[in-house]
Amino acid sequence: MARDQNDKLLDELVARDMFGGAPDFSDDDIQVIRENPGLLRKLTDPLEVKKRYIYVLLSIALFLAAMAKVFEYTGVFGDVPVAHDLLTNVLFSVAIELFGAAVVAFLMELVFEKRVQRNRELVEALAGEFASARVSDKTK
Repeated sequence: MARDQNDKLLDELVARDMFGGAPDFSDDDIQVIRENPGLLRKLTDPLEVKKRYIYVLLSIALFLAAMAKVFEYTGVFGDVPVAHDLLTNVLFSVAIELFGAAVVAFLMELVFEKRVQRNRELVEALAGEFASARVSDKTK
């Protein structure tokens, strides 16, 4: 249940940022964060937040592409060639370009996330070695 509530809050925050809602935290948001301390890690993890922005861009791109095809096959604005062309060919091209950019960004984030995880593991291992070396030097 807490995972769903955490994801819901993060999704709401991303939606507020992208669609002009209040950027600050409400009292309800702060209460949810207090009840779910694990959410603090997600809120400060840039990779987690970036992925959510990319998901929104993917969704917008797919919606625009679908709308372009609906306009094309239903013949909306078929009498007005310029409007018909804008709502079919141009809109579809923009949607597919946006989709491609979002996919590339998503793949780059996945690779970056793996690299960051490997770096964290290395830093933790080396920090453990340094700490044990200091302890053994002090005991000598």
